[in-house]
Amino acid sequence: MVRWAILGAGNIARRFAASLDHVEGAQLVAASCRSAEKARAFLDAVPCAEGAQAYGNYDALLADERIDAIYLALPHEYHYEWAIKALQSGKAVLCEKPAMLSAAQMEEVARVARQTKTLFMEAMKPRFVPLYERVRQACSQIGAITRIEVTLCNDMLGFVEGTGTYHMTPGPGAGVLLDCGIYCASWLEDFLTGVPTIVGIAGQKKDEIDVYADANFACDGMTARLECAFDRAKSRTAAIIGENGFIVVDELHRPQHATLHLADGSIEELDAPYVVDDFYGEVSHFTQLVEEGSTESPLMTLDDSIGCARIIDAARACFSVTPAALDVLERQEQDLRYPVTFGADEALELGCAIARLAPEYDRGITAVITREGDGMQLFSWSMDDKAPRNYGFAEGKRQASLATGHASVWGYLDHQVNSPDTPLYTEQTVGLPAAGAFPICVGDERVATVCVSGLHEGRDHELVVRALQEVLGVTVSALPCVVI
Repeated sequence: MVRWAILGAGNIARRFAASLDHVEGAQLVAASCRSAEKARAFLDAVPCAEGAQAYGNYDALLADERIDAIYLALPHEYHYEWAIKALQSGKAVLCEKPAMLSAAQMEEVARVARQTKTLFMEAMKPRFVPLYERVRQACSQIGAITRIEVTLCNDMLGFVEGTGTYHMTPGPGAGVLLDCGIYCASWLEDFLTGVPTIVGIAGQKKDEIDVYADANFACDGMTARLECAFDRAKSRTAAIIGENGFIVVDELHRPQHATLHLADGSIEELDAPYVVDDFYGEVSHFTQLVEEGSTESPLMTLDDSIGCARIIDAARACFSVTPAALDVLERQEQDLRYPVTFGADEALELGCAIARLAPEYDRGITAVITREGDGMQLFSWSMDDKAPRNYGFAEGKRQASLATGHASVWGYLDHQVNSPDTPLYTEQTVGLPAAGAFPICVGDERVATVCVSGLHEGRDHELVVRALQEVLGVTVSALPCVVI
């Protein structure tokens, strides 16, 4: 019999306890909350808690020698401290996602788990539902994976603000990336090979807390997109794209259905209902590991959790505009230069790369490439949803780029770093200090400017950089998130 205790008896712990009631060989023997009274009320309201001890002190619960395993369901920012304390007390830890706030924290927890030879596992529910294995098996039919797109967007900003939860309370554990984004990161970590590198990100913040993120990654010839939101309702799917077809997983955080599309046009529906509920798989798996004396899960390893945290680290870092952002932009401009010449042929190649990548975004674009010696437009193209004013926006960005000698986004980054308390737009503003215009240089000479207009939240710059990387065959660092 595995004797369980709950550390942090809140709403999600109720769902855990309901599922635990169906797990053979598991018993809930204790729970702790901010007071013993609240812990008692929790235990009185959940199944499988007859005779369980209520604690109003977390240390006292960890000192209870009857307990074999802890379900750690405290707010995100407390996971690190109490996971280590639980491991050091000899308690196996099933830790609610995100396991930790950073890869550095997760690496330290992994070190303690290995040192103490005590089981730790992040509670990444999707990996333990029946559909997940069916998706893995179906991947053999779509050939080599080339791209993964994961999106988990919810229009819930009013709810999380109104309830006063940690999701939107200023602090290290707030934000959509740590909440919805970690589910997305888990799919990327498992189905990509190697370590993903972020190549572009856009997003929105409210009161300095990330409420929307849309990040692009590259990894061993594969590409990936991670999108998550508190502030908009969009799809909640994982798309795994291969050379011979693709798989679309519905409700990626609680999946029971997927669709397999093959290159020959055939479609297969993949259905795999839960066993009991979406918690049961991970809880029963963890209980079995404890019974066997295992020190690590083969389905959600310590290194898996470190990898997930690294993906979120990369995205969260881009939401902070620091002086290093200007250095990154300068390196982009230095690395994305043409070695010999740039003329009509090169402009056509670059413009076509932009046009090829543009459908990956949620809005249409206008793209213009101008030769600076005489103002000649070497390339001009618009998608169907654009209007003539987009050429005006593109020209404004070009003028901002010419005025600063940098990409047009320089004005925004310089403002955020050096004068964030002053208005960004004034009567003296030259052009548009927004993302989208990029200098085309041959060696040290600027010969042209490429402009993209039509996207939001810094994606114009990202699209230009992606296209330049493709045609020049180089990889550069991503800029911080540009929220304009």
